[in-house]
Amino acid sequence: MAIVKRIILIALAILLLLVAAGWGYWTYRQYRAGQTMIPRDATSVVRVHVDGILRDIAWNALRHGTSYRDTAASHPAFRTKMLQDLHMPIPASVFLYQVGHGSRNEFPDVYFGSLAVDDSTGMAAWLHDNLGMDITAAPQGTVASSSHALVVIQPGRALLALSPKKLGSGDAGNEALVDVLIGILDAHGGSLAITDSPFADILADDGQLAGRGSRAFSIGFEAGKITFSAPNALAHPLSQLQPTPHFADSNAVSLWVQDSLTGFLAGRSFDIGGHKLQGDSLLRHYGGRMAMEWKGTVMQQDTVVNFDYDDNFELVETQEIMEKPVPEVYWSLQADTALMSYLQGRGIVEESGSAVTREAFPLYKMGASPLPTGYLQFHTAPTQQALPAPTDDGEPLSFYLRINFNRLQIPDLPARLAPLMQAANLLEVSAGQPASAHGATMHGTLQLKDGQLHSLVQLLKLI
Repeated sequence: MAIVKRIILIALAILLLLVAAGWGYWTYRQYRAGQTMIPRDATSVVRVHVDGILRDIAWNALRHGTSYRDTAASHPAFRTKMLQDLHMPIPASVFLYQVGHGSRNEFPDVYFGSLAVDDSTGMAAWLHDNLGMDITAAPQGTVASSSHALVVIQPGRALLALSPKKLGSGDAGNEALVDVLIGILDAHGGSLAITDSPFADILADDGQLAGRGSRAFSIGFEAGKITFSAPNALAHPLSQLQPTPHFADSNAVSLWVQDSLTGFLAGRSFDIGGHKLQGDSLLRHYGGRMAMEWKGTVMQQDTVVNFDYDDNFELVETQEIMEKPVPEVYWSLQADTALMSYLQGRGIVEESGSAVTREAFPLYKMGASPLPTGYLQFHTAPTQQALPAPTDDGEPLSFYLRINFNRLQIPDLPARLAPLMQAANLLEVSAGQPASAHGATMHGTLQLKDGQLHSLVQLLKLI
């Protein structure tokens, strides 16, 4: 019996040592990540928490191994050898940044960064073979480029330039970006470690993808869902909030906004069907609130004009009335009574005041109806609908969006979007009372079809 106890104690001691060693190694990697150098004049930083992603996926894989084996069989990106062929140590975190000097104006949407590399030639071949990037030789190193990324590979490191928008095409555009990428750490005051920068708190963010500075956000990838938040995402919320409408759960889309829309409308003009709308004029009539409901589909009649030859071989016009299903949408704007007159004068609403002109909205027939509650409603159904009753409890929201992808029926959906629609169940985004004059923080959750499989794995299945 004493021997059994001794064996158990030894096993527990070994287990504790392994846990302590693993925790120590994890802590050391996070410390080293915090020593990553960024430009002193960086205006924003994005962190990709690689260790956190790998940890969560590994834990999820232990619980749902069958799904991972099926995914790995059909998606080579899951194969460990493919990652090993990248010829670089796996970093604890990847940091991307934007800068405030002249290159910020030249490349406003580009994020810069760097990674350690073991084999520059092997990495260049990997980027070409697996990501289809063009490889060229330059005095500064080997350059790998695509529409949204440029990588300068040098001995021991790879310098990154990534953009959500397409980068400038041609050799001249690449050369300018390469020059900025090479000198960005040393320009305008040198560099400093993340822990010594104003963005040090990004290291404590629980999200696997986080941003600080001019574009702050946090995104977390979990089993079956993606969570995200964006401070001050709603720029001009109203100070006095009304209760949020109680939308039906059966709606395909529900939207509630209490925002002045100054940033979107002020100083802008809009060309709708050849008719001009001035944003400043809309702001004068707009009351600061809107609600939208997409309930499903409704049938509409439309006249189809055809031309055919009669018995005398003369071309004659024929008309045929057809019924077709269209989205059943009710879009209500809080506005004064002069908004209808303004839209009529601009040719957006018919003189009768009962419908939107087909020039302004050719897709479907859309009615226009003032509501007794001080709203102007546009609707694809034959008649208007009252706004949902306000909720009795809960904090009033300055923004609320709910999309039920299972009820969302979009005809002629682009093929590239179909897998995304099939993968998602429900999207909910909300923002509460503004904490300051700077705006309101948005929080959101995207629920995916499989509630057990890690969300990044499900997204990779769409590739």
